Amino acid sequence: MLIGYRIITVAAILTVVLGSLMVVSAEMGNGAGDTQYLTKMIIRQSAYALIGMIVYALFLWIPVYRFRTYLFWGAYLAVLAGLIACRFFGQTNGAYAWIRFGPLFTIQPSEFAKVLMIALAGKLLSVDRGEKNLDCFKTYAWAAAIYCGIILVVQRDLGSAVVLFVICYCMMLIPGHKELRKAQAIMFVGILIAIVGVAVVMSPPFTAFLKKHADSYMVARFLAAADPFLYQYDNGYHLIMSLVSFANGGLTGLGYGNSIHKYMNFPNPDNDFILPVIVEETGILGFVLFLILYGCLLIPIMNASFRTERLSSKIVLLGVFTYFTVHFILNIGGVSGLIPLTGVPLLMVSSGGSSLLASLIALALAQNEMKRSFRK
Repeated sequence: MLIGYRIITVAAILTVVLGSLMVVSAEMGNGAGDTQYLTKMIIRQSAYALIGMIVYALFLWIPVYRFRTYLFWGAYLAVLAGLIACRFFGQTNGAYAWIRFGPLFTIQPSEFAKVLMIALAGKLLSVDRGEKNLDCFKTYAWAAAIYCGIILVVQRDLGSAVVLFVICYCMMLIPGHKELRKAQAIMFVGILIAIVGVAVVMSPPFTAFLKKHADSYMVARFLAAADPFLYQYDNGYHLIMSLVSFANGGLTGLGYGNSIHKYMNFPNPDNDFILPVIVEETGILGFVLFLILYGCLLIPIMNASFRTERLSSKIVLLGVFTYFTVHFILNIGGVSGLIPLTGVPLLMVSSGGSSLLASLIALALAQNEMKRSFRK
């Protein structure tokens, strides 16, 4: 298990370095012809990477699992205040999700909410409290619902709300306390209903109904994902350009910095659409490299979650695995047209200090649980 721990550390460092290089390249599309802008972005991304590595090392050393429960609830209230405060800093890309500190630096509290709920689940759902198990389960469910509701309704950030909901939902299915079996059975039924719902929504009759009777930003994204070429001059334009970038990259790519479409065809080439830039510049081989790095991050975590006998470790490890996997699926699925675009970043690769810090903290939490579970 020590080998897996070290593999995660090496993969995390390499992913941050390579991701930062790709962000700098993608930022050329945002600052075309403006060398001063690009210089600022290089400084910002370098600062994010350096701070992220320091925070990562710090959380590798801090045994968060030993913290008292009231400290977790204190952090919960602090993040809650941050989520609400975002509403007063204006919209960015249609969402009220950021707190701004000057023109360059921002904080996105919803990213830290995801990691906090993973740690809180490990603390709240893991201890067998007998008859109080169901109360703790309900408390956690309400805590998750409040976060998801604020992110969805107040911040209008559907992508982050979906990610947080899926993470919390999955972790709530892990504890095996007998008092929770009925609630968990209902949740499993909910999963089956969701699968059927997705199949219905993806069906041609439902798509045809939306074309005639619905008119909203999210519906437009869904319709564009279903057939972007029907909306090639409107909502499907960016998705088509993403597919063109994939084809343009070929096996080895056009070379670092040589992406064409990042200059005019993507609204966020450094964030939501960073994968098309990566593939266009480094080709399929570059994409495979990032897949390998993600595998080096997630396979040891999954392996440890299966082997550990400590419930709290299992919850945290599977929570971190779900966190990375959901982001990965939503981002790659969105830019490839498999699912509607959600604006979810590719963790540790897309730009954004908050997502980078949160993902590195999550990895450190997982590695701490690995040390804790398999310490001799």
